[in-house]
Amino acid sequence: VEYSRNVLQWSDANSTEFDENTTHPVVMFMPEIDKETMGGTMRLGLRTTSFTHTHEDGTLSVLQRLYGGSEKVQERHRHRYEVNPAYVNK
Repeated sequence: VEYSRNVLQWSDANSTEFDENTTHPVVMFMPEIDKETMGGTMRLGLRTTSFTHTHEDGTLSVLQRLYGGSEKVQERHRHRYEVNPAYVNK
């Protein structure tokens, strides 16, 4: 959400968890999960995250610096929300 608002300049970008009517729903409830039956429905796993953006002055993002400048990291996750696939290539 922060990247969408500050880099892509979509000031109203949000997660549907917080604003179901946002015009840029960059984070959404996973469609395969039933909102009425929450028990045991989280997605669990491991995902590779690639850092692809550097600032105009060549510096790395704060998060990439926190990961020691790595180009890719693997993170465990457990959640019901995901980046909206419709926005991944924008």
